[in-house]
Amino acid sequence: MSKATRLVGIDLCRGLSAFAVILVHSGDETWGIPISNQAIQFRYLFYYAVPFFLAAFFFFSMKKLPLALDGKFWQKKLRRIVIPYLLWSGFYVVSKTVMFSLTQDTQQIQKLLSDPVAIIFCGGASYHLYFIPLLLAGTFLLYLTNYLSIRENSLLLLATLSISSIVTYQLLIISNNDFNIDSYTAFPQLLQLLSANNILYQGWRVLLVNLAWAVRCLPYFFMALLINKFSENYEHKWLYQRETVVAIFMFFILIDIAKTEYLPAALSEITIAYSLLIFGIAISQYISHGNIISNLGICSFGIYLIHPFVKSGVEIALIKLCPQVTQSVSISSILIYSISSFFLSWIVVLFIQKNKLISQYI
Repeated sequence: MSKATRLVGIDLCRGLSAFAVILVHSGDETWGIPISNQAIQFRYLFYYAVPFFLAAFFFFSMKKLPLALDGKFWQKKLRRIVIPYLLWSGFYVVSKTVMFSLTQDTQQIQKLLSDPVAIIFCGGASYHLYFIPLLLAGTFLLYLTNYLSIRENSLLLLATLSISSIVTYQLLIISNNDFNIDSYTAFPQLLQLLSANNILYQGWRVLLVNLAWAVRCLPYFFMALLINKFSENYEHKWLYQRETVVAIFMFFILIDIAKTEYLPAALSEITIAYSLLIFGIAISQYISHGNIISNLGICSFGIYLIHPFVKSGVEIALIKLCPQVTQSVSISSILIYSISSFFLSWIVVLFIQKNKLISQYI
């Protein structure tokens, strides 16, 4: 989008979501050190990041209908999704192999390289890369856009499909058939129908993972189409009133706090994602077009991609300079890890941006 039409509020929410991802990865039970209950509850407040990125992707993908899903479209997706994914996967495989070799941790090297299918198709090179093939799987849903947008009574149809897709996603979650980031599998009972030594096993595994990702993306897809269709048919100046903006933000906070106790996981995920998206759109009217926020939005995906590497450097520095921070997981230690990693990642991405060729793909 041009500078004149760029939604600065969305840039702000992208930056907040990038920070949320880093915070979630800045201390949990898998670290093998004591963790306080307060730290666990604090981390739960920041699980909105990936849902927001999905909501923003689908919403802005459908702003101009009909969609031209031609060769140029897929060429753009290849350059902006597939190539960065392959490059970053290679980067993390190489950097981890070097790091484990220096520490003589051959067991970790074997574990990393033992599952090339997960590395290539499921983001197995690093815990955060799964989002990119997830996004690619959801991109194929866009083929339904033009057909659904021209149907009669499309608002009612889209509302029905949105509710149905949320229910389907919830069933996927409660049945434990959703994507498992530890094993990089989905639908485990179906997968067990084939032996791991069967020649079809890995292909079946990738197919089931992509099916689970498509089910997760369906509510985002239908909700994005519904909101865009609704905004075409109805006047929505009320959305930009100060009282409305505050109410939307308070609603987002309320749902984010109450999500684990009072709402089904699928419903809370979609509600949080789109309430933050709508808040970002509405608050854009009240934020001046400053370079810092706009740059944060532009850098957010790069920050997301590079933060595990930077966070490892922050951890090494903290072990030497402030070892007490690394001996347990608390709210203060999470904030120290996440704030340091966030700003250092942003600085690294700024340097990468200076080279147009590299920044185009990374």
